[in-house]
Amino acid sequence: MVFAIGTIVLSVLVVVLTRGSFERLGRIRFRALWLLLVALVAQLALEFVTLSTARLDDVGFGLLIGTYVMILTFCFLNRRTSGMIVVTIGIALNVLVITLNQGMPTKDDVVERNGQEVHEPIERTVKHRPQEDDDLLPFLGDVLSAPGIPNQQFSIGDVIIGLGVADVCFEASRRPRRRGVLVDPTPEVAT
Repeated sequence: MVFAIGTIVLSVLVVVLTRGSFERLGRIRFRALWLLLVALVAQLALEFVTLSTARLDDVGFGLLIGTYVMILTFCFLNRRTSGMIVVTIGIALNVLVITLNQGMPTKDDVVERNGQEVHEPIERTVKHRPQEDDDLLPFLGDVLSAPGIPNQQFSIGDVIIGLGVADVCFEASRRPRRRGVLVDPTPEVAT
């Protein structure tokens, strides 16, 4: 959640600091936006709906992968939107590590007990599971954390998605450029 808020703040700052236009940004048109919305709502529901442990690896995992198929389809349909390829790469990295490990390997939470830091494995969910020694591509899991914000892990894929979203906002808040045409801002004076 903290990372999502950080991505939104970064995107707004990019538009403001580069003197972009929120009005232009608001005109961006995505194809099949419903795919993304349904997938995100389904992923949110999967975080809050409790499935039995026996169903995490089949029903839960199948639903999770289905949401990623919808998200990747949305990205493919909007690949011509500047910055969307970067977002797609980040999502693909997350899907890769989740698929290979039947869940996102996530480093332990750190809690303080009696003045000492204690590492506790995260609770297993449909999407996340405790990091293990035999994980495939563990560096792509939720192994990064922001300094000063405990128990908020994120992945390299998440960072790439965040940068891609900021790039989409940057590009969409600009005036459209015509390709291959250089426009000289100074008018010619007849002599």
